[in-house]
Amino acid sequence: MTRQILFASFLLFSLMETSYSFGVARRSMGATFGVTRTTTSLSMGAQPKLEMIPQEQEGIPMPFVDTEQNTFIDCYADSKTTIDGVSYTIGCPCDYSVALCYFDEDEQLIPVELDDKIMEDVYPIAENIVEEEFGEELSLQRTPQTLTLVGELEDEEDEDDEDEDDDDMEDGEEQVEVLLSFDHRGTEFNLVRLLDPVLLVAKADPEDPNKMLLLTPEESDKIMPTLESMFLEFNEERDTMSF
Repeated sequence: MTRQILFASFLLFSLMETSYSFGVARRSMGATFGVTRTTTSLSMGAQPKLEMIPQEQEGIPMPFVDTEQNTFIDCYADSKTTIDGVSYTIGCPCDYSVALCYFDEDEQLIPVELDDKIMEDVYPIAENIVEEEFGEELSLQRTPQTLTLVGELEDEEDEDDEDEDDDDMEDGEEQVEVLLSFDHRGTEFNLVRLLDPVLLVAKADPEDPNKMLLLTPEESDKIMPTLESMFLEFNEERDTMSF
């Protein structure tokens, strides 16, 4: 049986009135897992805009590569843009975005960052439990920027409970679904599914335009505020066109 709870957003900033969260390359961000953002300016000329990907690319898995860790995460491309000669693609993971978390003294659900030493201890435990409980149906993957769960989950959403949780949510909180819990060295850890869509950003490899590279922390600090603003405008226009 799964249940839904709220926890502080850690993948990036919640985008005001949208239900999306951006994933970014992260440095150590402290207990609140906030992201320090800096302002950035664009070169003079026409302001770039996001545009939808070509129809023939929709629904096709695209590897977003982490060159530092030599890993990748498969994503479905959503939109793209070019800023200062660099091509960026926004996509969402093909598989379920999940996180390992624990409750602190204030009953706040805190996610374990991927590069945290605790992850080295608890990830193998969670991976084994998923394998024992679900066999070949589900597989936990240590993908870059967000853990993913490969397979099919049963949808047990309760619309009434979901509406009540939405009303109680505060800024900076996300709704999650607890999939399993286990104890490690006196602490209860939870594997949770992130119910809000997670968006990741990659740039085209200058040497191979068909290869998409996840952003470094320095690149994220520089470009994410601009992409966030563009994404909000893009979705407002897309919503208007849908009516």
